[in-house]
Amino acid sequence: MAVISTTLCYPTPVSPTQGVFVQRRLAEIGKLTPLHVVVPMPWFPLLAPMRTELGEAAGITPPTWYQRMVYVPGVLKSLDARWYERSLLAGIDALKSAGRIKSVRLIDAHFEWPDGVGAFRAARRLNVPFVCTLRGKLVSQIEHSSKRTQIREMLLGADALISVSKSLAGLAREVAGKELAISVIPNAVDTAFFHPCDDREAIRKELGWPQNSRIVVSIGHLQELKGFHHLIELWPTVRKQAGDARLVLIGGAAGEPAYERRLRERIAELEMVECITLAGRQTPAQIAKHLGAADLFTLASRSEGWCNALAEALACGCPAVVTDVGGNEEVMNEWGLGRLVPYGNWEAFAERVAWALEEPWDRAKIAEFGGRRTWQQTAEECVGVFDRVRV
Repeated sequence: MAVISTTLCYPTPVSPTQGVFVQRRLAEIGKLTPLHVVVPMPWFPLLAPMRTELGEAAGITPPTWYQRMVYVPGVLKSLDARWYERSLLAGIDALKSAGRIKSVRLIDAHFEWPDGVGAFRAARRLNVPFVCTLRGKLVSQIEHSSKRTQIREMLLGADALISVSKSLAGLAREVAGKELAISVIPNAVDTAFFHPCDDREAIRKELGWPQNSRIVVSIGHLQELKGFHHLIELWPTVRKQAGDARLVLIGGAAGEPAYERRLRERIAELEMVECITLAGRQTPAQIAKHLGAADLFTLASRSEGWCNALAEALACGCPAVVTDVGGNEEVMNEWGLGRLVPYGNWEAFAERVAWALEEPWDRAKIAEFGGRRTWQQTAEECVGVFDRVRV
């Protein structure tokens, strides 16, 4: 009997860095219990051909199966969970037909919509236990009444729930309208990548950074909720207070094609082209170099579940100034790591960034704190939840 894990947010040949944090957790879980991953691949034939080869993936751990999922962009979004359910069931059937699994022990879903709701319905059809890990997507999806109703049904019907932060668990209880037993299991950091660099000056030179400038890095999808536009707006103020401070924004497109254009236009309008860089999507190794060599990490996001980029920055020894939203307070629970600023108080945010650039941070202590949680620890805690609901 195998655990079937499933999510849309997972690495593919086309997007190899997508959902790497989910893959790292599942790779460790796969060492403790038989596990296969089914990844529904959104597809609408009138728009574009399927760019990822379907079926069993080669060279991905744990064993992964890509399955086509009907997806209608922009309309009938309340039906996405239904398409997800059908895709997941088809993927499970394909794994059985291929002799990869004999039976399903439980279904383990990541994210609430459409992944969690669709997987919940598939589990009920198969009469197997269902576990869902709640992540930051819950915040945006419950704004839609139809999705919220379906997510509430999933939350109330799940055999077990895992949340990456206490704040997100509290939000789930609010949506459910009752007390829920939720295991809080934060993400970990892969210290094989995210650790202090041996020679910061050499890395800065490799990255082409001016040696006498202070470099601030922010990482996130190119989405409005990550707040890159706020950082751009406040950057002239930061430079007035801190001198030659440069801002490097790392992240790729994520469903908001106009957002990047908006950012570039505003950078030009503010005459900040020389000191604000849109660096695009980067590999984990490249991100680690940026964080290890930077003077400061910052993020002006409107909401967070458990911010992987923040945890990775700390593991690299990089102090942080971030908005006090979601699980950020749980990540930044020691004074010597940086500062939290209330969302929307951009004057205070700029002041904190400028102040942090002058502060003599203990980067070794920050790295020790940031790298303390391993994926093995996370996996063991997750398997403990699985064991409590297995039939």
